[in-house]
Amino acid sequence: MKSSTKFLLNPKAENIQSSVMMIDNGGREMADDTDQYDQIAASFDEVEAIIRFVRENLEWPSFEAALGQLEGLRVLDVGCGEGSFTRRIAQLGAKDVVGMDLSPGMIALAEQSEAANPLGVKYHVHDLGAMPKLAEFDVVTAVHVLHYADSRESMSAMAATMFANLVSGGRLVALSANADSSARSEAAAGFKTSRPENPREGDKFKVAVLTDPPTEIEVHHWPTSTIVGILEEAGFANVVWEQVKVANFVTDEDMDRAQRCAENPTSLIITALKA
Repeated sequence: MKSSTKFLLNPKAENIQSSVMMIDNGGREMADDTDQYDQIAASFDEVEAIIRFVRENLEWPSFEAALGQLEGLRVLDVGCGEGSFTRRIAQLGAKDVVGMDLSPGMIALAEQSEAANPLGVKYHVHDLGAMPKLAEFDVVTAVHVLHYADSRESMSAMAATMFANLVSGGRLVALSANADSSARSEAAAGFKTSRPENPREGDKFKVAVLTDPPTEIEVHHWPTSTIVGILEEAGFANVVWEQVKVANFVTDEDMDRAQRCAENPTSLIITALKA
């Protein structure tokens, strides 16, 4: 999980009420959202230490495999956060890589990384749901973005923006939360969810990243079938999803934890095509 469609609440920030919403880039409850993204940007290391295991051993390897060949392609990474995935995409050989995020604080972190080790990545502050067409990209990526939508309308706006920024034949590759992840896999990954009983589409619930004290994140319940349907309504074709898998390079020492992470895991890969 990452960026302004990722971790938004800083457990050390004072005067932040737990009821304040965490927002995706889709344009909802915007008054407090940017501030919270900026606050987490100021103390990202604690969250990073927790999420690193599942990201490095399941999420990124599965995501990289779904990306396929990027040599010479143009890629837009929406909800790029501090740019960790964006920079990896550039390192895979993409010709032009652009990252966008709602949070100026997260974009500042991304630009600091770019200044320290230039890869030619360009970053912009934008609200995904209201973002203009930046260009026509060969690939649009979205890492832990969709589950921040608080309504079908919000998610539809996000899907429409991603579709508009793709060339004909371009691909969407998303890493998305699994609405049905198991408590065992969540614990192994360093999370604890508090889903309502029999949740409805868009219902809000909290995810605690197990920092000390826990970092609480408010997200929304979106069954994978609903996400697939909304992407299809936006015009995407060949929408396919699969669970993230344990990478083949995981060490024997880490294998037990990695396999627990993979038991109905916290994340899914969704791919789609602009026909």
